[in-house]
Amino acid sequence: MTSPAATPPTRLAITGSSGLYGRAVIAEIRRTLPEARVLGIDLQPSDGDEPDEFWRGSITAPTLPDVIVRFAPDTILHLAFAVQPGRDAAAMRAANVDGARAVLDAADAARPRRLLVASSATVYGAWPDNPPACAESAPLRPLSGYYYSAHKGIVERMVREFAEARPEIAVSLTRSAIVCGRGVKNFLSDYFLGVPVLFLPDGRDTPLQFVHRDDLARATLAILRASARGPFNVAPEDALTHREIAAALGVPAMSMPYAVMAAVGRIWWTLRLPWLATPPGLAGYVRHPWVMTSRRLCDELGFAFEHSSASAFRELVAGDVQRRR
Repeated sequence: MTSPAATPPTRLAITGSSGLYGRAVIAEIRRTLPEARVLGIDLQPSDGDEPDEFWRGSITAPTLPDVIVRFAPDTILHLAFAVQPGRDAAAMRAANVDGARAVLDAADAARPRRLLVASSATVYGAWPDNPPACAESAPLRPLSGYYYSAHKGIVERMVREFAEARPEIAVSLTRSAIVCGRGVKNFLSDYFLGVPVLFLPDGRDTPLQFVHRDDLARATLAILRASARGPFNVAPEDALTHREIAAALGVPAMSMPYAVMAAVGRIWWTLRLPWLATPPGLAGYVRHPWVMTSRRLCDELGFAFEHSSASAFRELVAGDVQRRR
């Protein structure tokens, strides 16, 4: 659903402005909305793609609503989220769930025209009965054992309730696939670029989708320009199987019983062993597919991806090879 009198955003407040998603969006704003002003909100300033104004602090700080209200944004983007795995479950929930609640409270006070919240494809969960490609109408069934998807599911419910109570605000969500591209660095990119072998749970050659960071930023601005509402999947139509990923990495793909794979992951994480710094609940997301279709984004907003999953992943690998050289 889009608003009939959509106008481009001119004042944007962005939480998580120094993160991967935030920097990509600011770069796209500079490219396509050069007159717009951006308020960045993060714990640390960015080393590039800087906002016009910056507030350094936590989104759970009691002064956040005042900061946002003073800026008087017509658009708020909540992109801040604890992506890197942490061992303090309470702290992770506070940052992700309590942080989202604080941003929604700030939006309630500022009353912007638009509010966009970053979600994830992981909210669909990895289940054997998932459809070949999940549309936005598919049920949200995040795997409870993985904090990231569980928190995203909670935040989506909060955002839906906010949107229902404030119909005058165009509220939207981006459910993105795994973000890739040159220069992307997080625990998932470290995992893919560091594994000497890629394991296939129970021999399954599970497909994964990857979205280029630039496409994610372009899709975000397309949603905001249209004042579109509701969730939008953001992933190219193609997917890479685990064997194709292994071939791109130049490593072998080997079958391993899922029970063994999950147990090793839990033990590795508990003992804080080196190399594999992935939370154990993530193993469930390589057992069954969670592929999406982005037809709503493409059909309703006329969006076209410039990168496939394959090209986005190849760019990640090529950037790592260049860095190592």
